[in-house]
Amino acid sequence: MPYEILELTAHPALVLTPTTTVYSGVVRVGHNARIQMWRSNEPATEFSFYPPDVPALGEGAAAPLVWAEAQVMWFVPGTQSSGHFPIGVEWVSAAYTADPRGGPARWLLVSGAAHASAGLRLAYRVTVQPGG
Repeated sequence: MPYEILELTAHPALVLTPTTTVYSGVVRVGHNARIQMWRSNEPATEFSFYPPDVPALGEGAAAPLVWAEAQVMWFVPGTQSSGHFPIGVEWVSAAYTADPRGGPARWLLVSGAAHASAGLRLAYRVTVQPGG
């Protein structure tokens, strides 16, 4: 089951040049379920979210170049007593995808996978630059 987005806070966008912008913030991923059980060496759990401050691409607009990164800021340790339980984030990427509400615009979707027993707070950064 993919992680739920429990909290999402965007920081002010950083305009590096007239055509290059860096969007960043903090996202907390986890499960709302009260009972959670993990087995040692389980694969990473997927997550995805739409950063709230990134403008949509209009219909027919060229897709820009996008670089995404994330790092663990905080995690909730599980109650396990033994076993190998990795903590971290991997496979972070971003791409403009179809509007989830069915509109003509495309929105930036950040996705990845995380290892955590009960939840993570991640710092994310996405750089957007026009394609060539």
